[in-house]
This record gives sequence, C-alpha cells and structure tokens, in this order.
Amino acid sequence: MTVALPVFGIRRWRIAMAALLATMTIAVLQPGTSALHLRGVIWTMNHAPDRAVIDPGIDRTPGRQVRVVVQSTGDAAAAAADVRAAGGTVGAQLPIVEGFAATVNTSTLDRLGRSTSIKAVTLDRSAVFNSYSFDALTTQSNFVKSSGASAAWSAGNLGDGVGVAVVDTGISNMNDLSGRIVNGPDLSGEGTTIDTFGHGTVMAGLVGGSGADSNGGHTGIAPKSWVVGVKVAGRNGAVDVSTMLWAMHWVASYKDQFNIRVMNLSWGVPSTQDPAVDPIDYAVERLWRLGIVVVVAAGNDGPNTGTITKPGDDPVILTVGAYDDKQNTDPSDDSVPSWSSNGPTAQGVAKPDIVSPGRLLIATRSFGSYVEQTYPKALYAPSYIRGSGTSEAAAVTSGLVALLLKAHPDWTPDQVKAVLKATASPMATQSVNRQGAGRVQLAAALAATPPSTTQTFQSSGLGSIDASRGGIYVQTVCPGGTTTTIQGEIDIRCQPWDGGAWTGGAWTGAAWTGGAWTGGAWTGGAWTGGAWTGAAWTGGAWTGAAWTGAAWTGAAWTGGAWTGSNFTSAVYELLLFQTAFWGMRPSYWQHLPGEIALRRPNNI
Repeated sequence: MTVALPVFGIRRWRIAMAALLATMTIAVLQPGTSALHLRGVIWTMNHAPDRAVIDPGIDRTPGRQVRVVVQSTGDAAAAAADVRAAGGTVGAQLPIVEGFAATVNTSTLDRLGRSTSIKAVTLDRSAVFNSYSFDALTTQSNFVKSSGASAAWSAGNLGDGVGVAVVDTGISNMNDLSGRIVNGPDLSGEGTTIDTFGHGTVMAGLVGGSGADSNGGHTGIAPKSWVVGVKVAGRNGAVDVSTMLWAMHWVASYKDQFNIRVMNLSWGVPSTQDPAVDPIDYAVERLWRLGIVVVVAAGNDGPNTGTITKPGDDPVILTVGAYDDKQNTDPSDDSVPSWSSNGPTAQGVAKPDIVSPGRLLIATRSFGSYVEQTYPKALYAPSYIRGSGTSEAAAVTSGLVALLLKAHPDWTPDQVKAVLKATASPMATQSVNRQGAGRVQLAAALAATPPSTTQTFQSSGLGSIDASRGGIYVQTVCPGGTTTTIQGEIDIRCQPWDGGAWTGGAWTGAAWTGGAWTGGAWTGGAWTGGAWTGAAWTGGAWTGAAWTGAAWTGAAWTGGAWTGSNFTSAVYELLLFQTAFWGMRPSYWQHLPGEIALRRPNNI
C-alpha cells in the first residue's frame, strides 16, 4: 500500500518522503509466536524462555566483578537465591522489574543464564549515570542555566524518582537514559517500543538525559527523573486522535505505580473545536485533576496570532511557547522565534502561558531512526541531535516541573501553573500573545509560596472526535483487511465513537479500566514494562476481544491534510528536517554554519 506523507510546502522533500514509504516494511509476527491483535499493537504473549537473556554488552573478561540488574521470571526471592548460590551479592530491590541489583562474577553468567527463576541479567548502567556531578558550571546544555534548573541542582535536586510521561514516538534506550526508562504500551502497531521515528527520544533526553555520553556536557533538566514512554506513532509519525486518548488513559491508570506527576505532550492538531466539548481537552483535564501536570507545546505555526494548536488551547493545562536564549545567560538579547505559535485561542483564551528555551537545543537521538538516517547533518557527536521548536520548549518545561514537584511534592497542578506564571520573566519587546507571562524562571518558582487556587473550567468531552482531528487523517487496515481512512465519528479500531461512554469510564486504579472503548481491562495488577533493560513489554494478559480481526498494520498519513507552509527565508537557511509527527508543524533539526557534519555510523 502506497500512502503519501504530509507535505510541508517544500517540494524537494516530497520525493524523499514518498521513497521512504515505498521501502517501509510492516511489522509481522515471527513463526511460532502467538498474539492478540489488539488496538494497533501486536502483543506477544509471554512464553517461558529456554534460558535467561544475558546482556551482550557485559564485558566477560574472566574474573571480573560486574554490577547488574537481575529480572526474575516472577519469583524475585528464588532469583536472588540463585544469584547468591553462584557467589553473587544481592543489592537493592527493584520491584518495578520484579528483580534487584546485584554484583556477580563474569564467570558465573552462563550459570545464571540457565536459571529458571531469572528472566534477564543486564548491565547496571545506572552506575555510570551516578558518577556525574551535574555541575551547572560545566554543562554545555545552556537551557539548564537559562531556565534556572541549576538552582535546583545546586540544592541537590535532580528530580529523583519523579515520573514524567512522554506520549510520543517511543523512547530508545540510550546511555543518557539507561536505567530510568519505563516502557509503557506500544500503540503504534510496530510491535516495539523503540523510537523508529526519532522525536520521542529527543524529548525524553531534554526532560531527563544524564549526559553520560558527553561526560555530563549535554544533560537534560531533571537527570534523575523516571521517563515513562508511551509510544503512539511509528516511523512515519502518523497517529489518530483516538490513539492519543487511549495513551492518556493508560497514563492515568498507571500514574501511582510510576509516580507520574508530569505528562509531556510535544504535539498538537490545528483543530478549533471548543475545548468545552472536545475529547482531547477532556482527557488532558482529566489527568490534570488526577494530579498530573500536563505540559503541552503551543505549536510551531507563528508568527500569526490565533495559531495555538490543540490541546494547547485548553484553559486548564500548561501551554508552552519557545524563546531563543541566544545560547547565553544574558536575558537582554532573548527573543521569541517567529515560528512559535501565538495566542489567543479560537475561544479568546490567552495562550501560551509561559515560554521556555526552544531554539538550538541538543539532546539524545535514536540510532537508526528516520530523523537520524535521513538528516545526518543535524547530528551532534556522539549520540545527540540539535533541534528547535515548541516541542523542545515543552520538554524542557516538563523537566522543570519535575524538579519543582521534587522540592514541593504537595503542590497541585493548579498551584504549579500559578507559580510558574507568577514568577516568569517577561520580555519587554514581546507581546502577551507571543510570550504569555514570560520566560520560565525555576529559581524564583522554587522559592515562591503557592496560592490557594483552583481552576474551574471543565470540558464535557462530548464533542466530535472528527473535529478534534482538525483535518489531519490517517489510514489503517480495519478488520477484514479493508484499508480505511479514519474520518468521521469512528476511532482507530474502525468502530463508532461513543463520547458519552468513554468519558464515563474509570480512569484510576490498578487496572486499565477503559471498558467502554477498549473492550476489557488490564489484569494482573502492576505493569511490568522493560525498565532498566530497555526491552519492549512482552507479558501480561488482556481480557476482552475488542481488537480482533485482521492484523493491525499501523496507521499512515493519507496526504492532503498538510497543504503548505509560511516558512520565511531565514528558516529555509537553517532548516534541515521537520518531523512529521502528527498535526503540529514540526520541530527543526539544525546544523550550524561552520560545523563539520557527522557521518552516519557504519553500523546503522
């Protein structure tokens, strides 16, 4: 099936994108595996392996003592006994992976691999992460300084243990994130949580990258936070609104298990449906009132007014535009880039709320992704990429909120938003529609006293799901093998959309109880995603039969929804890549004049 990707008004990319689609392959099950075809995900059931998986990255020099993470097959105590019997030492318990940290001799790895109680033994890469001091004076990540994150760092606050959900294109297990990734479900249809597109890994690195591959030089904002990835789009960046809603439902259901206090949404659609009835607005507000600060990119559709994308148009959540800190800490030369979307919203709501650093930011990249392979000039040695956009600004803000909530865990989302706006630093040359309350200033926010405030606006969620799409449509394969454009009041399952049933469902508890539109609930209690190892989640049972029929092959853009752009000549000069991630005009991946372009690694 050949499907046109979105067109961004730059003719020379049309052929390259079409060629990409023509060579794309669809993920299929390998012979001998069993799966339920559920909601765009190939869930491989958890067959007992013949032997434990031993991390190939472990240096097996005989006689070495290595720190590892041991994941059990379900009985952590039995796995610990096997480690001790092999002469190893058991360390901290890690219930999130039904395992523990340990120190073992390399000569015993094969013995551990034969244990029926051990599922995997992986190198404890967090040991490398913990060796960095995160000194704000040595980091090359200037946005750490200009945003005020260094104030938290100097007090020893690195966001330890705070969960930040990144609903995006997946998160690859890079060294800078190793040990702190929780892989939620893959809702893209690819059958893997790896970021094949290359957008989500950048966002995750801005939130919580450790700088491990740069000796601490290119860190994220909260380098000890947990990053919880929910993959909603694959290599072509295509995703339907209903998939986004399902992803947010998962975040709500597992917020307590992973201490999710922040959710980053670096995407948007050009819908102008009233937030009072829009399903997306309803979803973000529902999470907000469950105690999760929802941080949303304003959009990259400036400089005109009224260009805020949904769900950034919601009055309740925190909408973030971008500002250019000019790669220094002098506030006098700061400005808002022309591409950062401006308020007010279609309903006259003042947006964005604040602006954060969003131009020329360096963060982790996903090896082998569409972004990396197609635009290598944007790469930055050894494992980073430089980009600009309100996507980046939102991710920076999500990290800042994680630091703020680490210092003030009792603050509500309403208080966090109020404090960030009250302590922001406005630019005299920029209008409110461009910058909101001004540049985020974490140091002042940390020292502030939060007001007793409660926002009262509330969406019913009973509006049109098709209006939420804003003219951005995808194709999928419906039961029976029919290729269908998801348009009108249907969801990605090709089923009628029932807003009333969906909004009335439970959003809390140990189970993912989306019965009204998922056909069942998660069973077995805790989510056992592949934290520490970076592997895709492959276990657990699913009840119900909502997602039956032909294998779901992933969504693709139908074309025609993206009809042009208003980029200026100045943008053309720097533009190397725009992500095709959903409806928001994408980030810019940049290579600065005079820099030597990196060559793509030979093994990619």
